[in-house]
Amino acid sequence: MSESKAGWLRSRQSNVVGGRVHRHVVKLTDEQELAVQAAARVQGVTVARLLADSALTAPRASVSREDLAELFETTRLIGALGNNLNQIAKVANSTGELVPETAATLAAVRRVFDRVRTLPQELTGT
Repeated sequence: MSESKAGWLRSRQSNVVGGRVHRHVVKLTDEQELAVQAAARVQGVTVARLLADSALTAPRASVSREDLAELFETTRLIGALGNNLNQIAKVANSTGELVPETAATLAAVRRVFDRVRTLPQELTGT
């Protein structure tokens, strides 16, 4: 008897006081349903348990004060670069010549946009 008990794993969650009163309906395609059923079978849990555990253990994106400060600084830099570009364009349109700061301004624009492209991955940790 003890051998059969040792191989047995509880597939249900423990009871909680008051029960679980919230319910959600999830609609899946046939392919999604097959994939979810297979994953649940491999883990030895129900589809509902698999979905709940997946959602509750997924990494959550949180934005720190430092991240927010960097976002605001990046926004400010983009505004400043926009002003510089407008001034350069105004001079170029009126004189037909580029000012010496053009190359440096364009390099700064590239650096800021490269930084903006990497921010979402850094903030979400992906």
